[in-house]
Amino acid sequence: MTLITTMMQRPLDPGYAAAADRRERLGQPRATSLRSPLLLAATVGIGLVLGVASTTLTAPDSPRAAARADLVRQIEDRRVEVDRLSVQAQDLQAQVTALEASTLDDGGLAETSRTLSTVAGALPMEGPGIRVTLDDAPDADTATGEDASLKRVFARDLQYVTNAMWEAGAEAISINGNRLTSVAAIRFAGSALVVHNRPLARPYVITALGNPDALPSRFADGAGGVYISALHSNYGVRADTEVSDRLEVPAALGLTTRVAQVVDTGSASGSDRSGADATGGAGG
Repeated sequence: MTLITTMMQRPLDPGYAAAADRRERLGQPRATSLRSPLLLAATVGIGLVLGVASTTLTAPDSPRAAARADLVRQIEDRRVEVDRLSVQAQDLQAQVTALEASTLDDGGLAETSRTLSTVAGALPMEGPGIRVTLDDAPDADTATGEDASLKRVFARDLQYVTNAMWEAGAEAISINGNRLTSVAAIRFAGSALVVHNRPLARPYVITALGNPDALPSRFADGAGGVYISALHSNYGVRADTEVSDRLEVPAALGLTTRVAQVVDTGSASGSDRSGADATGGAGG
C-alpha cells in the first residue's frame, strides 16, 4: 500500500522533477515541447527511413521480375507453337503415309507398307488397352530427408513401366501423346523428363494398346503392376491404372531412314549410281 500511495502522490520520478525545476529557474519551460525543431526533424527523418525501407522490402524487384515474366511468356508461347507444329506434323505424316500406300497399291505392296508403318510407329492407332497415370507424391515439394527425392517420378520409372507393358503384349505405347518407337529415348534433361527431346509435364500418362483379354491382366500380375504398387506404397507416388475399350496413340514424329541396303530385284535398273536403292527401315 505504501508503494501505491507513493506512486499516486508523486507520479513523477524525483530526478525528472529536479530537472524540470532547474529548467524553470533558467526561464525555460518545465518540459521540452513536442514542437521543437530538432524533434520534428528527427521525427521526419525516421519516418522517411521507415518509409523507404518498407517500400524496398515490399516492392517487387522490377528488372528481375520483368525479365522473369518475359521468359515465362516466351516459354508458354514456344510451347503453344510446338504443340501446334506437332499436330501439323502428325497430319502431314498421315498424308505422306496415305500417299505412299496409294502409290504402292498398284504393285500390291500397300498392305505390306501399312503393316511396316504401323510397326515403325508412322501411323496413329486406336483400340482397347490400358492407361497408367504416374505423378509425384502429394508431399514431394515439402518433404525433407534422404527419401524426399524418391517421392518424385524418375525416367527409370517410366522406362520400367513401358518395358513391362511391351512384355505384357502392348502393340503401341505413348507417353503424354509421344509415341514410343525403337529409337525413342526416355531420359532426364536437367530436372525435366523428356521423350524424343520433348519435355513432359506432370502427370505422366502412359497409354498402351493391346489385346483386351490379355494385356491388362498380364501387366497387373506381372512386373509392371508390382512396380507401380511399390512406388505408391513405399514413396507415395500416385499411380492410377485404367482399362478402356477405346484408346488412341498418335503417330511418331521425326521418323527417318538410317539404314539402306541393296534390294535384289533381278535387274540393275532399280539401283542408283552408288549401287544402293533408296530403301530401308524407318528409324532403323
